[in-house]
Amino acid sequence: MSYERGYCRPECTKCSEVCPAGAIHPITTADKSATQIGHAVWIKENCVPLTDGMECGNCARHCPTGAIQMVASDPEKPESLKIPIVNVEKCIGCGACENLCPSRPFSAIYVTGHQMHRVI
Repeated sequence: MSYERGYCRPECTKCSEVCPAGAIHPITTADKSATQIGHAVWIKENCVPLTDGMECGNCARHCPTGAIQMVASDPEKPESLKIPIVNVEKCIGCGACENLCPSRPFSAIYVTGHQMHRVI
């Protein structure tokens, strides 16, 4: 999947309603929110707090499952700029973090897909 133009909103089930081949089975919003299609991976070298020295947190702010938390970049200094950590058990792979990451030309966070969906 590509998250350059948008992401998979947990409240939307349109794809399962219109799939002409039946490859996407009908799904409820509750089931969709518990289906992990992938998980987010953070790329330290691209992250705005570390590259530009300014606060960000877009990924955590827009994560619908709360799978991304912001923590101090230097554990010895709680006041240091915050960086994201990903809880791969909570992440559903929706791509909101990747889509809304301001880092350019490459996102500081991306979703890697799973061969088979997992229920969390």
